[in-house]
Amino acid sequence: MPQPDTMPTKKVLIVDDEDMTRVLLSRVIERLKVENLEILLAEDGEEAVQIALKEQPGLILLDVLMPKMNGYDVCQRIRQQVDYDPYIIILTARGYSTDKDQAEATGANDFMTKPFKPSHLLSQLNAVWGRI
Repeated sequence: MPQPDTMPTKKVLIVDDEDMTRVLLSRVIERLKVENLEILLAEDGEEAVQIALKEQPGLILLDVLMPKMNGYDVCQRIRQQVDYDPYIIILTARGYSTDKDQAEATGANDFMTKPFKPSHLLSQLNAVWGRI
């Protein structure tokens, strides 16, 4: 079994233009109790794509309404430009069926509306973590 310092780092990218949402999502992610977890933060779409290309996070939590590039465009660009398969969850205040359809069309694995209960997000993340 690898020593803890040689275990691969598991990376999660949180993309949201609101500071408080990034803090809340970071706290929920920290409760996953995953060893060697690294939380990466981006506050706009362009930064998110750059981080995804460089850091290759296994999980991406992605807001839709952001400056510079919306979450749907970010999702689509990541799917087109990376050579791995991150699990992407769209988190948005917009909960219309067209939004969910657009998330699916751009390659998102999952869709959640804000506000969300941290316990619900945590249970969903625990369920997905084994697939990452």
